[in-house]
Amino acid sequence: MSARLTIVLPLKGRALFTLRFLWHANACRMPFRFLVADGQVRPPLAALLSNAAQVFPNLDLEYVKYPDDASFTHYFVKMSDAVNRVRTPYVMLADNDDFLAPAGIERSINFLEQAPDYVCCGGGNAGFSVYSPRNNPNPGVVGPFNKLAFRYAAEDRSQDFGFDSITERLIAGGQYSWGYYAVYRTSVLAQLWREVVDIDFCDLMLLEWFSGLRALTLGKARSDPSTIGYLRQYWTSMRSSFSQDWVHHLLRSRFTVDFTTMIDRLSKAASQADGADTAEIAEKLRQTFDVWYRGFLCHNYGPSGILRKYLRENTPDLLMWLKTRRRYSVPLERRAVFAQLIKHGASVEYLDNFRRELSGIEDVLSGQSFAAFVQPFISKLGARGP
Repeated sequence: MSARLTIVLPLKGRALFTLRFLWHANACRMPFRFLVADGQVRPPLAALLSNAAQVFPNLDLEYVKYPDDASFTHYFVKMSDAVNRVRTPYVMLADNDDFLAPAGIERSINFLEQAPDYVCCGGGNAGFSVYSPRNNPNPGVVGPFNKLAFRYAAEDRSQDFGFDSITERLIAGGQYSWGYYAVYRTSVLAQLWREVVDIDFCDLMLLEWFSGLRALTLGKARSDPSTIGYLRQYWTSMRSSFSQDWVHHLLRSRFTVDFTTMIDRLSKAASQADGADTAEIAEKLRQTFDVWYRGFLCHNYGPSGILRKYLRENTPDLLMWLKTRRRYSVPLERRAVFAQLIKHGASVEYLDNFRRELSGIEDVLSGQSFAAFVQPFISKLGARGP
């Protein structure tokens, strides 16, 4: 049976995480296509992925080399090209430091096949961290779970934007964050990335807001609270794209221009569909962002933000220890994750599937198989062993 879904995996560094992601997918025999879009081509990893059929024989994998992601523009062009290469009816984005949970993903696909007025559907985005001793040369790649959360962040709560009115969907959507890792109809995600290239955002938050809300102008969207389709790792993201901080970036970028462009596109799409006043819709959208950015500024530049900045600058080792110290609450957190799934109506069959998926991820992180697999590649990739 041909694949229904393509996973687009953009790369920029973190070679060992890439191997971990693909090894896990290969070990699980995931029935998806994988399109790896490399925006920082380095010969050792490129040679390995160009010969992916030998290394990952259970994966249907296409490897595409792109110019380095030297700017947001390069990244946007790469992503648009990659998504437009997809030939399956559905597509999903992933990051190489995370894990896929196939049972939840399959349920999202099945939902979309039964609901043609929906353009995207996702399971929940769980969060996890990995314990690594302080002297580990590759922190976060392997080790036992050190944190496990039902949702990666508080704003990842599941929602169903099933309103017929586009304006209602946009206002209800606000700044929802789970959409980036949802399953999309391929034509919709391709259109989103073409428009992102056209606007050429100067700020990745605006990219995420636009992508999520623009999808709501093209159809309905849903996140299933009774499944988990994706697990995001804490504290392994690439460094901030800001040379100093967000305010420094705000005053030296096109942020307000790009924000206005985003609001104009969204409000015009809603106005044309709903027959409402464009200016009124635009103002309602701005009001939702008023609330979010006031909270954002207070969090980062209010008293607690000033304290965190002081600690980052003066006690960075203490902050890192607080994040990565050995924690012993994971068994309780695991039970809490399953309790939340049960609360939201997860079936016994799904719970069994997710329990196996979670055990498989733990085997990758703490078992010997992945460690043995990656060992021969460490010197080639210029990294030290786990």
